[in-house]
Amino acid sequence: MKKAKRTFHLIGGANIDILGKSFETLRPSDSNPGSVSISFGGVARNIAHNLTNIGRPVRLLTVFGDDSLGHQCAKDCKDRNMDISHSIFLEDSTSSTYLAIANKDGDMSVAIADMNILRNLKKDMVQPFLQTIDKDDILVVDTNLEFEMIEYITSNVSCILACDPISTAKTKKILPFLSRLTVFKPNRLEAEVCCGFPITDDESLMKALRYLRSSGIRDVIITLGVRGGAIACDEGLFRYYHKDVEVVSATGAGDAFLSAYIAYLDFGSIVALKYGVAAAIASCLCESTVNDKISHLYLEEIAAEYPLQLVKRD
Repeated sequence: MKKAKRTFHLIGGANIDILGKSFETLRPSDSNPGSVSISFGGVARNIAHNLTNIGRPVRLLTVFGDDSLGHQCAKDCKDRNMDISHSIFLEDSTSSTYLAIANKDGDMSVAIADMNILRNLKKDMVQPFLQTIDKDDILVVDTNLEFEMIEYITSNVSCILACDPISTAKTKKILPFLSRLTVFKPNRLEAEVCCGFPITDDESLMKALRYLRSSGIRDVIITLGVRGGAIACDEGLFRYYHKDVEVVSATGAGDAFLSAYIAYLDFGSIVALKYGVAAAIASCLCESTVNDKISHLYLEEIAAEYPLQLVKRD
């Protein structure tokens, strides 16, 4: 399979990720024995990381803290062949940090995201970056950005736009700009925020897909975690499933999904879905936010072990 010639552009967060995982069922208001790991993350950086693992050309615009971890994160990005030439270091600022607590099954129970440094990203820093984007390229919209910045970015490009809304709170930032998106990948709760009605069964799930696609989005994927998900695209509406996964950590699975989906978008939405699901599963099989085993060949292995089951819906 040949690689896409287009370039993938990302504007958003590059974080220091701190993940705590309990050995047993989490007990609130108590000290829980477990493990703690530190790695580099951030939605934009994670997607960029996955894309470079798959072999796609990546440009990342972010704000690094002018501290030791910020410089280490920037070096890691360069070492992974990300073009960060438009990124900036903010003096007297600490790096953005994401603190997540997972239960023994690897599912996130609670997280705190300190993304305040991104507020320092200004239009005059972003404009030169946007001017270099070709119409056939793909730009990922990070909802960690300020509302005004999302409005500015989506108003000043004509390329393919992709977005994972990240959380129910941040979903509200993208609502006015849904019609500008090409690919949109909310989970069930985020889709409910967009649609304004509960998604409780397959009927309401299909209703949500139709609603979001009617806003002008070409590809809508609503993920349901271990229960698979659903997609609306030019090929139709589909419910998809896969066999059970023994989750090590679900943190980063959504980023991996969107990364692989857009990486293979040249080959059609259903092919892209196959690789997106495989990447999410690969992420769940790894303690780290990004599974560095991910490559085209590894995704093929995962897709063969966890074959995608598609059911077409009316």
